[in-house]
Amino acid sequence: MTALTELPVHWDYAAEGEELEPGSVSFIKFLGRKLFQEYEPNQFQVFEDRLLDWLNNLENEGDQKLLLALLIELFFMGRKEFEALYRSVYGGILSRWIIDQNKLNPFDPKIDDQVRKGLNDCWLCPITDSLRINSFLKVNGLKSMEHRPDWKSLVKFGDAEKIKSYMKKNKISQIVLLEDFVGSGTQVQEAIDFVEEQFSDLGVLICPLVVCPKGEKRIRERIKSMPNVEYEPGLVIPEAAMFQRGEQSSNPMLNEKVWALFIRLQGRFKVNKPEAFLGFKKTGAQVVMYSNCPNNTLALFHRETVDWKPLFPRVNRV
Repeated sequence: MTALTELPVHWDYAAEGEELEPGSVSFIKFLGRKLFQEYEPNQFQVFEDRLLDWLNNLENEGDQKLLLALLIELFFMGRKEFEALYRSVYGGILSRWIIDQNKLNPFDPKIDDQVRKGLNDCWLCPITDSLRINSFLKVNGLKSMEHRPDWKSLVKFGDAEKIKSYMKKNKISQIVLLEDFVGSGTQVQEAIDFVEEQFSDLGVLICPLVVCPKGEKRIRERIKSMPNVEYEPGLVIPEAAMFQRGEQSSNPMLNEKVWALFIRLQGRFKVNKPEAFLGFKKTGAQVVMYSNCPNNTLALFHRETVDWKPLFPRVNRV
């Protein structure tokens, strides 16, 4: 088959029983202009060019339509979506937590100022450098402490006594740990372990903006024995929105066909089992953020090989 040079218009007029719904091509073009073009690792390449390269990984038209149908299932979070989550987390979760922690009167006329002061007195830090803490603070009009290190680095290189000295000097008795996306919960686990070992006397809130079901379960199980730690995520992705097979899936017929595609593509991705396409820890996420693509997301979207051009190439840590 000749490589696609543009999205076929006739794909918008899907026949009954096809994976693509009517209007899918127009919908994807709209999302490309309004949302997908924001993807930072490829911000200087036109999204539709990337899309055509991705579809042309496969020669069969039915398989190409299958990829497009899978793309429609994707949850993409752009800048505006993240800013909305920042505001939602501040106005809801963080505000309620500091009201409870500081025993504030929610009906006090000055409650907004009291909440803001209470949170500024906390140590607001990201769990990894993926969460853009400066943006979070600016959007919500917060300041917090002068130093706001990510706790993944703090666990690795930090001196616990120096950290405690800094906290004592700045009269810090409460910590808020934020993260943009949690897949399996592996990276959050390290931060929680550090809190348990060194800061069991402080009030701690763990608040990922978005979390997958596996990460949600792991964090809740981990903090059961930690009375000083509270956990409240901004958004938990429903189990049905993860890539699954069978009745639990939100789109079982599509996912069965995609699973068959995984099996056929094992050689090109140099994997031995189709489960390898489900991402890190077999999470099966169908999530992409404007800043990067999580490694918990389906490999078809982000993994680059000699034989595969990804739609959202991931920037990996070394």
